[in-house]
Amino acid sequence: MNQSHWTYWDDYGRQHVVGILHGADTGHLVVHCNSKVMLVDFNVQESKTYSFCIDEHLCKLKVSNKKATGFTYELGVDENLNTPVYLKKKKEARKFLYQKIGSMVAAVSILMFVALLLQSFK
Repeated sequence: MNQSHWTYWDDYGRQHVVGILHGADTGHLVVHCNSKVMLVDFNVQESKTYSFCIDEHLCKLKVSNKKATGFTYELGVDENLNTPVYLKKKKEARKFLYQKIGSMVAAVSILMFVALLLQSFK
């Protein structure tokens, strides 16, 4: 039986443990989060993608069948959605980027002013 697990930290600092159990012979797949079953699928012998939500985040689980090496599993969070939560996060990220750029411009301006001031005293 194949098993994998991931630890996902949400925006509020809460920990979510996502795990899978996948029967190598039967192909039965169980996905659980914090010991609660999220998804069950039977006879999974080919590559598939599953979607489920943890709080307001859309998670995607990719099950890939590599014929030579067996199954591989990959968990990701889809952040390219047009939901209010993601739009707010994008807006905040843009705001912080502008603040960083403004701080850099201010620091460079102050350094240039000090350099010019020191040049004038020579």
